[in-house]
Amino acid sequence: MRFLRLLPFVFLPSVLFAQVQSSATQDPQAVTVLNQALAAAGGATAHRAITDYTGSGSITYHGNPDVQGAVSIKGLNAIAIRIDATLSKGIRSWAIHDGVATLKSEDGKLSGAAYPNPSSVPFPYQTPLFPSSIAFPYHQLTVALASPTFSISYKGIVQVDGHSVHDIEVQRVSAGGVDPMSQYHAREFFIDATTFQIVMTQDLVPKNVTHQIHYSNYTAVSGVLVPFAITEDLDGQATWTIQLSQMTFNAGLQDSAFVLQ
Repeated sequence: MRFLRLLPFVFLPSVLFAQVQSSATQDPQAVTVLNQALAAAGGATAHRAITDYTGSGSITYHGNPDVQGAVSIKGLNAIAIRIDATLSKGIRSWAIHDGVATLKSEDGKLSGAAYPNPSSVPFPYQTPLFPSSIAFPYHQLTVALASPTFSISYKGIVQVDGHSVHDIEVQRVSAGGVDPMSQYHAREFFIDATTFQIVMTQDLVPKNVTHQIHYSNYTAVSGVLVPFAITEDLDGQATWTIQLSQMTFNAGLQDSAFVLQ
């Protein structure tokens, strides 16, 4: 199925928080919009206090035919995530933990990939900056605003999903000159110009393929906004859609919860 084929490219780990000297710059207009988005979603303080989340609902893997089932999704800080989908043929799970992306198919077989050495693969690539942000996109804004390794730039007003949105790019800047992989170290945020909700994020995956996550049906949970409808698009095609029915925070999840066995 298309989801299984694409997974290793979309959700391999990336190094997020190396403390290095960089030439990162933060445009004041872009910073203002990101802060307004955080304020509208419950406030930066509330979002920084959230260390883990657990959501449940339903998932549809789009293909020929579509496959549907119940889903559980977990995230820890900005870099660990796990999705378990209960489907007709069994449970399909995938996770990113400690630098490794792992898939467990319905028949119980495990497959995984560590962060690749570019010389060992036919093309170089990076992955989205914040793997755990899929179901809780605002946490990545607090990270980007607080870290001196991220440039933040304002790209203008555009139309996305019927919304007028601010287009803001966040890019991790490497120390020591030009980064040949810079296109894979960036993410665009499309933020509604009226509500300041995140409508979509966009970045690149292998071979410069466009990867998008669309957000809607925002619901207040414990004082912060959570998108209860989430759809991933890859190269203009929907790969999966999650409809959440509930979300909880700060359950004390540990690293072990993200290890597939």
